[in-house]
Amino acid sequence: MAQPSTLTEATLSLDDALSAGMQTVPNCVAAGYVDMQTGFLLGLQGRDPDSMAALEAMSTSIANLILGRGVRAFEQLLSDSGTAEGAGFGEIAIYSGNRLYLLLRRPDQPNHVICFVSDDHTNVGLALAKSAANMNMISTAV
Repeated sequence: MAQPSTLTEATLSLDDALSAGMQTVPNCVAAGYVDMQTGFLLGLQGRDPDSMAALEAMSTSIANLILGRGVRAFEQLLSDSGTAEGAGFGEIAIYSGNRLYLLLRRPDQPNHVICFVSDDHTNVGLALAKSAANMNMISTAV
């Protein structure tokens, strides 16, 4: 596991780290941390009750999506073509209704997914960049 870069980062709880991450991701209304082996939501923060409830309900589905046959087959195609290296997808962006769901996975923690939920009009590139910048802080808190 990576060493925390600051004392503050080392002392954050998972919920505090998710809250701090939400502050930097544009239009973020909820954030969660999913253990894909169990499908459990290990942490959840937000300011929109509907998005928080959606993340709670989707935690097992998120694990099934990323670990499922369809995504694994696509990852294998990319690997076979030489266009991708590593343990699968690092980031997935999903638009559903009026929300943007960002699912991020670290190569050194492939069984955990950090989820951010933003409004659908959010710039996906900026939201992914800001989300990825929070991965170390959040992962360290687990």
